[in-house]
Amino acid sequence: MTAAPRLQPREATAPQLINVLHSPKRVRVIFAGRVIADSRNVLVLRSNHFLPIYFFPLSAVDQSVLKLSKHGQQHAVGGETKYWDIDTGDRRAADAAWSFTAPPDENLAPLAGRIAFTWNLVDQWFEEDEEVFVHARDPYARIDVLQSSSHVEIWFDRELIADSRRPVLLFETHLPTRFYLPPEDVRLDRLRASLTRTRCPYKGTASYWSGVLKDGSLRDDIAWSYRDPIAEMPKIKGLIAFYPQAVDRIHLDGQPV
Repeated sequence: MTAAPRLQPREATAPQLINVLHSPKRVRVIFAGRVIADSRNVLVLRSNHFLPIYFFPLSAVDQSVLKLSKHGQQHAVGGETKYWDIDTGDRRAADAAWSFTAPPDENLAPLAGRIAFTWNLVDQWFEEDEEVFVHARDPYARIDVLQSSSHVEIWFDRELIADSRRPVLLFETHLPTRFYLPPEDVRLDRLRASLTRTRCPYKGTASYWSGVLKDGSLRDDIAWSYRDPIAEMPKIKGLIAFYPQAVDRIHLDGQPV
């Protein structure tokens, strides 16, 4: 399997929880302009230590595009795996589909014989008629976006560059609290728009700012904003959040975060 996308910090010492869930959503995979998997009977392998994975019944996969690969490896929780190349004749993606041979954990037995796809080796993923980006959505993940009167202060390059008593706090499962601030409460003269863009399956496309140091140089991508978040996240539209590791310090009600 390819390496998982870089994640925000999680509690490495937390006990690993693994389970298999049935998704009620219709999930589709698109490759080279054609649907190669389509099912309402998708199972989700999920954990608090890795990203969720969709598993399709074999009958829901276009088997004509699967060519058995010689690649194989041990999966950390599922044991022995086998792989297929996806080959439509016009395009080919090596080792892009895979399956557990005989999962050692009886709780994973329902996944045996089902097909998973490496996320970034296919072109598009859809839940119902909405495209999903970056990775599958975890049904156990929750995002709460709350208006707050807490006092948030952010220092950068030994200066206070953000000071707000009207932040929006975003609480996301497994991740640190994020503080989204009105642009009016941020020293925008210490920020410069970056070309960086990232996607989040839960929030949308983020735009970034680099920090302007006193000597005129830049520290890349210290803050971000969702200018047009997905419909479920309207409260953070246009607000600015900072990476704690990219600034000097962040205080919440006078206490370091």
